Amino acid sequence: MRKDRAYPHSMMPDAPPPVPFIEELRSRFDYDADAPLDVREALIRDEGGSALYDVSYAAGPGRRAGGYLVLPPQTQSVAGIIYLHPAPGDRSTFLDEALACAERGAAALLIDAPWAQGEAWGSALGEPEGDCREFVRIAIDLRRGIDLLLSRRIIDPGRIGFVGHSIGALFGGVLSGLEKRVKAYVLMAGTGRFTDVIALNMPSFEKDTLERYRQVMAAVNPIRFVGHAAPAALMFQFGTRDEFFPRYKFLEFAESGSMPKLIRWYDADHFLNEKACRDRIDWLSGRLQMRGEEGRLP
Repeated sequence: MRKDRAYPHSMMPDAPPPVPFIEELRSRFDYDADAPLDVREALIRDEGGSALYDVSYAAGPGRRAGGYLVLPPQTQSVAGIIYLHPAPGDRSTFLDEALACAERGAAALLIDAPWAQGEAWGSALGEPEGDCREFVRIAIDLRRGIDLLLSRRIIDPGRIGFVGHSIGALFGGVLSGLEKRVKAYVLMAGTGRFTDVIALNMPSFEKDTLERYRQVMAAVNPIRFVGHAAPAALMFQFGTRDEFFPRYKFLEFAESGSMPKLIRWYDADHFLNEKACRDRIDWLSGRLQMRGEEGRLP
């Protein structure tokens, strides 16, 4: 067995479910798509013809989500991209990239994830059943974010993309098995299991506690869903010098993804580099039929 595909016995991957059981897993993430979005937005500024808004929306009963909304100068038929930042990070993490995509004719929703609160959110984690419920709610926040994008008439429902980094990529993996409205997913420096994130951030967890966490989270892990992303296309981006997760966890995640997919490695740490940024913008431009730098389809 190749060394980079050898899994420690205690960390064997959860197998992706057979196709007949995926609908049962998806049912955990059902929501009322007809509920009012109650969108609240305020113009912040124009950036070279692109408009930047502060926006929030009703994600579920008693729950709101928000972030930045970037709209390009075009007034019809543009692509739309959901961005989900890593931790540490917030809605501004991908703002420069979203503005670059706006120049190519794409709107973007940059969601302020709960982990933007830093320790205030992280300190509430650690109880697996509660965390599982919270993670399901976050995935529904993202689905409602797609509803918000599609409520703008200028956005083409056939050209929706998603970009997620680190824990954002884990939620993107889950979303890929739920949402057929998204045509292209970029998953950056993510793994296939939420337990990987908890183990990294809560090293004081005892072995038995971590095992219970792994069992509870098994049904909502990204690896259970990413194999059912098709016909959406997947792009995985990883750094060869990642300081948080070992290579085998990245391989486990990427190899579980459905086709079509592209796996790219970079001489970079967990936060990747400028080449990775250029690559994903170009890849999204092709998949979502955005214009190239000269106004041509790439």
